[in-house]
Amino acid sequence: MKRLIPFIVVLVFFSSNLYSQTQLISSKFTQPFFSIDANFGYALPMFDLRGSSIKEFYDLQNYSTTSGYQGEIKFGFTVANFKRTQLRIKLTLGYARFLGSENLAYDFGKVTPGWPTINYKNPVAVAGLSSISIHQPYTALGLDYVVYTDSRRTSLFTFGGDFVLSGSFGKVFDEPTGKFEDYNNITSAIRFGMGVNTVYTYRPAPFIGLNAGVRFQLTNILGKSSASVSEDRDIPFNDDGNYSINPKLGSRTMGHMSFIGGVSFYMGGKK
Repeated sequence: MKRLIPFIVVLVFFSSNLYSQTQLISSKFTQPFFSIDANFGYALPMFDLRGSSIKEFYDLQNYSTTSGYQGEIKFGFTVANFKRTQLRIKLTLGYARFLGSENLAYDFGKVTPGWPTINYKNPVAVAGLSSISIHQPYTALGLDYVVYTDSRRTSLFTFGGDFVLSGSFGKVFDEPTGKFEDYNNITSAIRFGMGVNTVYTYRPAPFIGLNAGVRFQLTNILGKSSASVSEDRDIPFNDDGNYSINPKLGSRTMGHMSFIGGVSFYMGGKK
């Protein structure tokens, strides 16, 4: 009987160790085949999308916005699995809105055909209120490289890049004191750009994750254009430099940095 005791101890040790290893493997989360990310956050306008007064928009300098917000839904499809990483194709559907306002007006009135080549006047501040709003729905197609930071795959970083198709349009408002509010439209413009993102995700369960990250986007790398007004109240987006239209009309670049957070859902895949 005494000779059996060492054998039993060794057997128990190896059995418990094997059980622990089995439990560790079985507790690993999957490398998902399909993912959906729903994010929302603050969007900081940059370059010529940003301005300090509404006057700068009328003066053909920039788009006069100072803040914004952004929401998006991203679909990811895994195309390659590695031991601690994944490569995913991603399709993003998003919407951003950028805003600017000030406690001054410019009594600008409606723009008429030919502006800003003809009927152009330097904006002069008067008492009142003015504001601008630019909408930017977009679609992006690209790749995400996913890096798991622990053996159970509960913690991961995502590094991505994409090509962006966006449509920008908006409206600028002007309300001098004692007068009714007036407005002009900023007509829709299709533009092509690029974006990059870095996101951290924690997975409290195999099928769900909580994420936070940052995204940088250049919106109008390709497709810029400029033209004079052809219809009352409709101002073209005018982001391409064209001094024959107006000596002040230089090329303008739109971009933004967004700080987003949200939830991720995971389906399929293998451990």
